[in-house]
Amino acid sequence: MDINCNMSTLDSQTQIESGIYHLIEMVIMCVSCSLNTMLSLPLVWVITRSPSLLRHTRFLLLAHLLLCDSLQQLLWTIKAVLMRSREGMSITQCLIFSAAYQACSLVDFLLSTAMAVDRFVAVKWPLRYELLTRTRRKRAAVTAIWTVSFVVFAVALGISLSNIKVNYSFQRCRPLVLMPCLSETSAALLCCTLGSAVVLPLCSLTILGCFCLLCRDMHAGLLCSKRAWVTLSLQAVQTLLFSVPVIMEGYLIPAHLHSDAVDIASTITYNLGVSLIPLVYGYRSRELQQRIRQAAHMCNVPNLT
Repeated sequence: MDINCNMSTLDSQTQIESGIYHLIEMVIMCVSCSLNTMLSLPLVWVITRSPSLLRHTRFLLLAHLLLCDSLQQLLWTIKAVLMRSREGMSITQCLIFSAAYQACSLVDFLLSTAMAVDRFVAVKWPLRYELLTRTRRKRAAVTAIWTVSFVVFAVALGISLSNIKVNYSFQRCRPLVLMPCLSETSAALLCCTLGSAVVLPLCSLTILGCFCLLCRDMHAGLLCSKRAWVTLSLQAVQTLLFSVPVIMEGYLIPAHLHSDAVDIASTITYNLGVSLIPLVYGYRSRELQQRIRQAAHMCNVPNLT
């Protein structure tokens, strides 16, 4: 493939002055990362210190989901800080950050799908639930999700880095727009296109299917409770908010639709979706609420004495 890396074309897609744009992105990510850390840390600490909680599939998946979101936000924050300090980023650095972000997004969606399926199985077949979710199976599934996601994008990243012919520094890190700067884009495009066109819709349809089936049971009176309705509704909103920026960052969106305003809106939407994860899946759990209160009480006892 001939190199068609036109810097003037890429720079023409910037509508906001670079310093202001990078400052906005950095502030958004720093605030969101700090908030998400404060929300997630108590949950992860309580779950990982309680073997009885880790034996429950939903809490094991939740702990990994919170860790994945924290890692993803940390990477995005580091990228925002680097872009602000240097007012640009090379193609190599941009591809590395994008591959890590896409891998974390895949892990996030697979874990969210696993949580939806786990919740559905626990409600529909409670007598078979323990048999279907044995400890070895749970650990193997979680390990496979992390391993496959990062191996796939690591291979695609390696192929992309080996085909870089011009390593200019650009004011925006948008992988799809930068693809013409690679001599071969088939492997990277194939990997990311499969993720955007196949894996993401399958995960979304699975989550939606579990959601609709549970709503049908609730409407039939099997799970009729206001708390359950609120929880399922919040989970649907969280999934929608998190899906929008992932789709916008995907390789199915035409390059000319990417803009500074869209990027900022996508960042805000993504952070709203991430912030809802500990609130919806964690703090609405009565068992986790009780464990957190117990942990806080134990920490306050020495101070009283």
